[in-house]
Amino acid sequence: MSFIDLFKSRESREKLSHLKRLVALAFADGKFEKSEMGVIATVMARDGLEFSDLERCIKNLKDFKFLPPETPERRVVCLKDMVFLMMCDGDIDDNELTLCKATAIELGFKQEVIDAMILDIIADIKRMETS
Repeated sequence: MSFIDLFKSRESREKLSHLKRLVALAFADGKFEKSEMGVIATVMARDGLEFSDLERCIKNLKDFKFLPPETPERRVVCLKDMVFLMMCDGDIDDNELTLCKATAIELGFKQEVIDAMILDIIADIKRMETS
């Protein structure tokens, strides 16, 4: 965390932390696809983040501590974002799935239900795509 981040609200730091995790997930398979950037841009717009935030995340990718959201609803949103990002290029890579599951644990989800949650989110996304 930079000195400037100390003055940001917890909510702002949570959103930045989520962005960093999404960037790490995008790079987990060794390539940053255009479709992944589209998902990240959508999340950034929703969360009120700037391009400069993305640049900082990319430059300092390895230098951050994940800050999970305080609310259960926001934790679910974070997990859904990650699953959507994994799916957007048409191929869920093993490294992406491993990072997604590790993040789900950090988000406070029980390890026993994570696989089922991810499969439910995938099914929801596929239903939305066909509607």
